[in-house]
Amino acid sequence: MHAGDVRDALGEPGAYTGAGLPHALPLLARVTRERGHLRLQADLDDVDETLHLGETSGTRTPARFLGDAATLVRLYTGRPTDGTSYELMGAEVAELNLYG
Repeated sequence: MHAGDVRDALGEPGAYTGAGLPHALPLLARVTRERGHLRLQADLDDVDETLHLGETSGTRTPARFLGDAATLVRLYTGRPTDGTSYELMGAEVAELNLYG
């Protein structure tokens, strides 16, 4: 996260999509599941597999995210998403923030 924050602040390309992204996404899925976050199906433009985040509650239909992995990481870490294009259905942005 911190490297992405620095790249973003400096206007460098690749903020939040560095070499660690393939490791960060499964970690994000595990953390959201362990913390009981809402279930979210992420269909990522730049990753071949659908990512399933959060815990299945059985009482709420899973939310859905359409966009790129960097924007998903930004949403879960409370970083700004200005200038990004994504769709979030069935959830509010604040519900995704891991630190909120």
